[in-house]
Amino acid sequence: MEMKRFFRLGSKLLSSTFQAGPVNLKEDEDGISDHLNLIEGKYNGINFPVIFKQDYGKNLTDILDTGHAGLFLISNRMKKILEDDQLTGWKTFSIKLYDKKENEILGYHGFSVTGHSSPINYEKSEIIEKRRVPTGPLCKFYRGVFVDNLDGMDFFIPDTTKFIFITEKAADILTKNKITNMRLENLVDMEMSVE
Repeated sequence: MEMKRFFRLGSKLLSSTFQAGPVNLKEDEDGISDHLNLIEGKYNGINFPVIFKQDYGKNLTDILDTGHAGLFLISNRMKKILEDDQLTGWKTFSIKLYDKKENEILGYHGFSVTGHSSPINYEKSEIIEKRRVPTGPLCKFYRGVFVDNLDGMDFFIPDTTKFIFITEKAADILTKNKITNMRLENLVDMEMSVE
């Protein structure tokens, strides 16, 4: 399996982009935060709609950050693209989105990824050294991310992480449709700290 055909999906993390954090989430009976369950579409015990309130930023884009890595809100436009192109491994959940003045913003959904793969296999990664900052110490990083077993979905999360990975097909469709506030990183270029 060629990892160059897969990408990590994220946002650009721009301060000008509207970000809204959840206000009614809790921990489940095992101490797992609801936001972690939402990322993977595990909805037991979660009260819907989930309420999100603006933290900062003003630009409404196709992908909105929530203050929790891997938990995104998506626009009606992006949802329609995913449906029309029959991309697999995702679902949405009901939300209410408000700005700082308590005005409701319509046209957004919570985004969950239901596809999975085996954990990341770092044995296949190259180990590199580089500085995080120009005058800092040398640090070791894995370059290149590999997973061995996929469930065949276009969107998937490797076990033991909350990274959202997508197929080349999904990346091409999202890029062609100019999804706003989207960041794609090819898995062969992805770097992870060894420590």
